[in-house]
Amino acid sequence: MKKFITILFLLIVSINLAFSHNINNTGICYDNVRISKKTAILNPSEIVYEEYKEHLTFKNKNPKEFNSAGFWISKLKNPDKVLLKNSEIKQINATILNPRFGTTNLMKFSEYFDKARLRKILRNRLSWITGLKKIVDENGKTINKKVFVDVHKTIDLDKEVINVQYAVTTKYDEVRVLPTDIKAFSSVNSIDIDRLQEESIDLGTPVAVLCQTKDKKWSYVFTRNEDGWIKTENLAFTTKEIVAKWIKNKNVAVALAPKVDIFLDKKMTNYYSYIRMGTQLPFVSKVKKDRICVAVPTSDEKGNLVLKKGYLFLPGIHKGYLECTQRNILTLAFSHLNSPYGWGGSNGEQDCSGYLGQIFNCFGIFLPETSVQKIKCGKGTSLENIDELEQKEKCIIENAVAGLSFLYFPGHIMLYIGQDNDKAYIIHAVWGISKFNRDNEMSTLYINKVIVSDLDLGGDVTSNSFLERMTKFNVIKN
Repeated sequence: MKKFITILFLLIVSINLAFSHNINNTGICYDNVRISKKTAILNPSEIVYEEYKEHLTFKNKNPKEFNSAGFWISKLKNPDKVLLKNSEIKQINATILNPRFGTTNLMKFSEYFDKARLRKILRNRLSWITGLKKIVDENGKTINKKVFVDVHKTIDLDKEVINVQYAVTTKYDEVRVLPTDIKAFSSVNSIDIDRLQEESIDLGTPVAVLCQTKDKKWSYVFTRNEDGWIKTENLAFTTKEIVAKWIKNKNVAVALAPKVDIFLDKKMTNYYSYIRMGTQLPFVSKVKKDRICVAVPTSDEKGNLVLKKGYLFLPGIHKGYLECTQRNILTLAFSHLNSPYGWGGSNGEQDCSGYLGQIFNCFGIFLPETSVQKIKCGKGTSLENIDELEQKEKCIIENAVAGLSFLYFPGHIMLYIGQDNDKAYIIHAVWGISKFNRDNEMSTLYINKVIVSDLDLGGDVTSNSFLERMTKFNVIKN
């Protein structure tokens, strides 16, 4: 009998090991970070395996009410209470404007930038992309890394001194790791994630320009919360003094909708561009009851800043920043529900981090760029020492603040919106989740949009649910 039990035990162990998976890239920012070093032991009797498919269909199992901001607002005691006063927001911004958060005070640049430091910054960018194990194009063909070396050689660093110039962006643009439109991917299964796409930059963003390519087509810029290469044609050059006034200006109009169209005539027929949620432009005047006039940065034939009058429909634009209340935060967050996912803001969309940045810009809260930096903001609570999942979720529910708390695990950040039946819920921009079938073949569940979910998402792979991987949450306050 003992011998039979021993053989049965060894058989069970061998079966379990046969279905174990090393979870490295099963998260949201696929191929971006190592999500976990854990090995998941899957029990075949408990896991329902799906047939291998290149694309799996995401099924939203939420009750329809969960996809409405009003449902979550109704759970709050005082949704219209001002959570952060203007003075508190000012203190938060002052705290965040620190190299520790990856942010830059543009006004603290001297007239010249250290050439050796700039060379190192640019060389590190090249080393990062060439250091990746594999880089392919959209067809899966390997890209020779010499291509990136050649791109790097187009940068003009022959000048004896690096003069810092200032400009304002005239159009939305993608911020690139290198000065090129070449798209590079880790695999054909992640062609939505261009490794050379770093972030995005909205119209009306003040920048410091450090250098350009030899043909002047690309400029290396610093903004408050990011740096990288953008196209020079989307810049309007001006003085440091003008940029300082632009930054300090409080008389602004703020975009509240995911996309707000700008027209250059009062009849609203001469389309210029659109701005994304949280974008701010100088307020000029109110025009009629249904539209507003703003100053739109454009450039003349020499590339110098010229302001034109732009017209936008209400209520997509708001004079001044909104009051920071839970109702306002959740309303803005849910206005993005089902908006397409865009890695690094590609195609004018937003990833998990950019999504949160857009929302909080509407309140004049200027968060740092990445999820790693955002979770450092405010008051943080670590979850890494809580092993019991029930206790971890309870800690979140009892201490996180709906609308004002971010939930985080390496590679992904989410907005906490409240609880229902002792389960925490989030709204977040998500690309996809990896799944495995019985034969250890990986399929990708592409979501590619902003969704509401609980923390069980991804839980059909052991040790891979959001809750299991959650390491920290914060509350945005000083």
